[in-house]
Amino acid sequence: MSHLPSLIKYFKGGNAEAEKEIRGEVFVPPANMSTLIGFDFHSNVILLGNKGVGKSIFVSVLHEAYLENNELSLLITPNDLECDPILTKKTLSDRKSTAYGQILQSIAGIIGKFSNENEIAISSDVTALQKLAIKDGFSKPDLVSRFSKLLAKVTPHGGRIAKALLEDQGRELGKNNLTDVVDNYLSARGKTLWLFIDDIDEAGAKNAKGTFDYGACWAIIAAALELSEDIEALKCVVSVRSDIWHLMTKTHKHGTERKDKLGQIHELKFSEEELRQIFNRRIDLAARDANSPTGQATFFQQGNITLPGTTGERRSWDQWLAKQARYRPRDLVKAVQMLISAAKASGSDLIGDVQAHSILYEFGSQRIENIVDEYGQICPQIREVINDLTAQNTYSFSELRDSLIKMPSRRATQIDGIAMQPSNEHAVELLRLLHMACFINPRIDAPDEYRHFNYNDHPNIVNMARFNDLQRYSWQIHPTFHTYASEQRKKDRFRP
Repeated sequence: MSHLPSLIKYFKGGNAEAEKEIRGEVFVPPANMSTLIGFDFHSNVILLGNKGVGKSIFVSVLHEAYLENNELSLLITPNDLECDPILTKKTLSDRKSTAYGQILQSIAGIIGKFSNENEIAISSDVTALQKLAIKDGFSKPDLVSRFSKLLAKVTPHGGRIAKALLEDQGRELGKNNLTDVVDNYLSARGKTLWLFIDDIDEAGAKNAKGTFDYGACWAIIAAALELSEDIEALKCVVSVRSDIWHLMTKTHKHGTERKDKLGQIHELKFSEEELRQIFNRRIDLAARDANSPTGQATFFQQGNITLPGTTGERRSWDQWLAKQARYRPRDLVKAVQMLISAAKASGSDLIGDVQAHSILYEFGSQRIENIVDEYGQICPQIREVINDLTAQNTYSFSELRDSLIKMPSRRATQIDGIAMQPSNEHAVELLRLLHMACFINPRIDAPDEYRHFNYNDHPNIVNMARFNDLQRYSWQIHPTFHTYASEQRKKDRFRP
């Protein structure tokens, strides 16, 4: 009897919406959890994270944990904002003012929707606030004053609104792994309005020319931060993709006017050990769902995978999958999905070496597409740069430097809009981007040490100031891409 349906249940999608019914149960809090929800000295947090790291799941689970603690918590996504009025404004000041009103209008709308009018007479306050929010030339002090009065009426009834919001989820909540964490955090604090703004970079993503509008994106973020500073009872978490934040602040220089106020910038990231925990938690839940006492053996032929190659080296499934995922929980879930599909296609009730080996090329190819999608705005030629480097799996630094120096001459390679030149400085810039994308890592091979230095743990290891140190390492394409690189070499061999 196949138990794969139970495995499918707990490896459903890897994103917040697809895993709506299980996300609270499967979520593993990151090691820096206390930092991510700390508001002791600031009223806001900017939450950064790579695509696929789980920002939306984290924000959704944390939002639900606050609701379960009878705290008034609101989650706003781009769907809750009217972005056109923001995009059409010419100046940053006007864009920020419009975004400020839009966010307050959205908050008021959600509160009004889930308030029981028999208990809290706020409908006229909500209407007045919404009208003021969408009015051009509104007075910010009036807006804050009206919202503060509305909040004063609502917060004593926050638990009831929280219950209504939970019921609107339209599902039975499973166990939420953050509920107790939030309960401990709230025990010494008074009533607060918690505001989560997720994937706000998508809200102003495209302007009239079809390109990403970093000014509009920054206006929305700046408005949210300013709102949390203006209204004492409001605490705000804004999630932004790390690559978008890099381009917005480093390349386009947005936010320079308030650098001294951006103290709460934290990055959501998971170690390989934490990814193993995520895998094993989902496996345990799936085995329990299948009423099986054998745990992982319910779904896998043996406890280890034999790695491709002549050496026959073995790895535990959780260790291998955590390595393949490159610190992204979504990629781990995707890998298991592909293993399930391969097992079903081969008529097997269990996953084994055959299925694992069969997905390697396609999985690696999809991860290359992810890199192009995530970093293509920083370096439009990143796919070609990657393909050029598939000539070998491992490089000495001198070999890698020589390859990178030649790339600007082969094509007009750019980073952040700056044309790369055949120089050491620009070779290191390209290498830093490839390291950031987790395509290639430095490593030390010695009798007493074998270690990869990944960007997740060593974000500053690749820079020009450490040029001499970089020569100490060998450089290896991440194992996720070895099969992809091998196929690229075959294509090059037969290309005329």
